[in-house]
Amino acid sequence: MKQQSLMGMLGSAMGLRLAMAALNFGLFWVLSHRLDSNSLGGFSLLMNIFLLLQLLPLLGLSPAFIRRAAAEHENIQVELSNGVAFALPVAVVLGVGIGVIGQTTYGAELHASFWLIALAMLPTAWIQVAEVTLLGRERMADIARVQGAEAFLRFGGALLVLQLGGGLTGIFAVITLLRFAVGLAYALLPELPRPRWRDCQLAIWYRHWHEVPMYLGIALLAGFTSRLDVIVLSRLQGLHEVAIYAAASRLYDAALMLPTVAALTMMPALARLFASDRDQFGRLLTGALRASLGAGMLVALVVSACSELIIGVLYAPGMSAASDVLRWLIFGAVFMTADQVLSTTMLAARAQAHDFRALALSLVWLVIGLFCLVPLWGPRGVAIAVTLTPVIRVAYRLRWAATALDLGGLWRDYLRQLAALAAGVLAMELVWSTGIVWRALAGCGAWLLAAAVVGLVHRGLLQDWRAGWTTLRRRQA
Repeated sequence: MKQQSLMGMLGSAMGLRLAMAALNFGLFWVLSHRLDSNSLGGFSLLMNIFLLLQLLPLLGLSPAFIRRAAAEHENIQVELSNGVAFALPVAVVLGVGIGVIGQTTYGAELHASFWLIALAMLPTAWIQVAEVTLLGRERMADIARVQGAEAFLRFGGALLVLQLGGGLTGIFAVITLLRFAVGLAYALLPELPRPRWRDCQLAIWYRHWHEVPMYLGIALLAGFTSRLDVIVLSRLQGLHEVAIYAAASRLYDAALMLPTVAALTMMPALARLFASDRDQFGRLLTGALRASLGAGMLVALVVSACSELIIGVLYAPGMSAASDVLRWLIFGAVFMTADQVLSTTMLAARAQAHDFRALALSLVWLVIGLFCLVPLWGPRGVAIAVTLTPVIRVAYRLRWAATALDLGGLWRDYLRQLAALAAGVLAMELVWSTGIVWRALAGCGAWLLAAAVVGLVHRGLLQDWRAGWTTLRRRQA
C-alpha cells in the first residue's frame, strides 16, 4: 500500500480536522443560542464523558498497536482481529458502568443520554482498533475523512433534532447512530482487513493484558487530566457554570486540534529519526519546542487581549463571563502543544514509566488546583488550574530529556520561555483597562523584549527551523 508523504498527510488531515473543528464549534454555538444554560452545561458534561470513553476500549494500548501496525504489515489481520476481541468486552463493561453512574448520580433529564452513550461503546471497540491500525500504516487522511463525515452528519442531525424538539436525548441518539455508521464505514474500507475470529489467539490476548498496567495508567491519567475539569465543576458548582466554562473551552479545544494532528502524523517519522540519529533528533526537538512555544505565546497573548471581543461576537450576552475563562485558558493550549511533542519523544524512547509519572504529577496538581480554586473563582479557577497543568507536565518531561537524552539546553530554554511569557502577561495586565489594542501591543512587546534579553530570539532562527523540518520530511520518505 502506498504511503502518503508527510506533507500530504499533514495537509489532508489538517484540512479536514479544521473543518471538523468548525462543525463541532458550530454545533456548540447553535446550542448556546437554543438551549438554556443548564441544558447547555448538561450537553458539555455528556460530551466530555463520551469523548473520554471513546479512548478506553483498548485500555491504553493504542501506542503498542500503532507500532505493531507500522512494523509488522504481514500480521495486520491477526493483530486487528485480536484487538477487536480484546476491546469489545472492555467496551461493554465501560458502557454498563457509565449508564449506571449516570442513572444514580445525575438528574432524570440526563439519564436517557447516559444510556445512549453506553450503547455507543459497542461500535467504539471496533472503531478504535481500526483507527490505530490506520495510524500505524500512516493513513491519517482516511481517518480524517471518516471523522469529518461524522462531524458533518452530527451537526446536521443535531440541528434537525433541535428543530423537531428532541432536546439532549435526541442529540445523543444522533451521536450514537453515527458511531454505528462510522464502524460500518471502517468495515468497508479496502485498506483494512476484516476481523476474523479464527485468528484470535490466547497468547496474544495474554500479551495484551501483560502490557495493560502501564499503558492503562497513562491512558487514564491523560483522559482524566483532559476531562476532569468539567466533571469536577459540575459537582462543585453546577451545570450553569459548566456552560460558561465550556463556551471558552470549545475555543481551547479548537486551538489544540492542529498540534494534536501534527504530533500523531509525525510520530512514525520522529520514531525513526530517534532510532537512527540521536544528535539530529535532539536538534530537531529543540527547534520544534522553541518554535511551538515562541509562536504560540505571541498568538495566545493576542487572543487573551481580545477575549472579551471574541466571546462577545461568538456567543449570546449570557455567556459574557466566558471571556474571563478564555483570557487564561488560551495559554494552556501553548503548553499542550509542547507537551504533545515531548510525549511523542517519550513514546519513541519507550519511556512509558516517565510518561506515567509526568501525567500523575500533573493530575495531582489538577485535582488540588480544582478543589482549591473552583470554590474561590468558579469557571475562572478551573481555567487557571487547567492552564498550569501542562506547565508542570512539560517541566517534568524536559527534566527527563535533560537526563536521558543529554538535552539540558531544553530545560534552560523552557525557563527563558516562562520568563518571557510572565513579562508579557504582566505587561498586559497593567494596561488591561486601556483596551484591546494596547493590551495586545503591551503583551507582545514585553514578550519580544524579554525573549531578546534572555536569548530566545536570534539571527538564523528561521533557518534552523527550516532545516529541522527538511530533515523530518527526508526521514519520513
